[in-house]
Amino acid sequence: MRPSAEAAAPVASGTPGPAAVPDDPAPAVVFLHAVTRDRSDFDCLRVALGRPSAALDLAGHGDGPRLGAYTAVGMAQHVVLPQGPPPVLYGHSLGGCVALAFAAARPGAIRALVLEDPPLFALSKGDGGTGAFHRGFVRLKEQMTGPLAAHSEAMWRDEVAGWGSGHGRTSTMDRFGPDGVARRARQMAAFDHRVLDGLIDLSIGDGFDPAALLRALDVPVTLIAGDPAQSSVLTADEVRRLDAEFGVRVVQIEGEGHFVHEVLPDPCLEALSRHLD
Repeated sequence: MRPSAEAAAPVASGTPGPAAVPDDPAPAVVFLHAVTRDRSDFDCLRVALGRPSAALDLAGHGDGPRLGAYTAVGMAQHVVLPQGPPPVLYGHSLGGCVALAFAAARPGAIRALVLEDPPLFALSKGDGGTGAFHRGFVRLKEQMTGPLAAHSEAMWRDEVAGWGSGHGRTSTMDRFGPDGVARRARQMAAFDHRVLDGLIDLSIGDGFDPAALLRALDVPVTLIAGDPAQSSVLTADEVRRLDAEFGVRVVQIEGEGHFVHEVLPDPCLEALSRHLD
């Protein structure tokens, strides 16, 4: 078992944790990350959780498989859970959409689903996320096929150090320090920029019907909804619909929009604990 939350105090300040947290056999929780990230994104949360866990690289990220085209449904087909009893599946952003598609297609494979600020309806509407996120994907694609095409991990460190992070647009260096910059550089160096094609032309949502997928589930679902005033990808109406129409338990966050587990880990840990205790 990992150290307790008290032993992992740096998590509360949003600082990065270990460079790599090893996977446990028969994990109680399995994590799926957001676009451009990788499995290490949850290192801090996993240490603080203090329970057996694992984190996976999505297709097109980290050590995940490379595909000819990327959709949330297609990426879900490449999710392979570790052996053991059905775990809680936790998905952030695009990882939440992939987690939902996986859970609906694999009855009995998980015991509960926790979704952190996933763009469920944006994918199905063909919005590709909020306008700001879509513009960011377009710019990143232009950079990764242009001036950043040959970037090594070391070169990415210089690039990402000045990137804005969070609603206040604090730089990655100021917010997470050298270790956080190194982690983001590793993630970007291993990222298949073709994933962005689906987010730009909206094909990432092909076959993704959140209403049908939610109705197909046989497990409880918790939504960690980011603050709509701080770049959450879900609207207030969408959050209310998930509660009223699909019985999703909503944990509404104030003070952080999209990267709740990085900045406010306690609500994420509490949501997981409800499904583990």
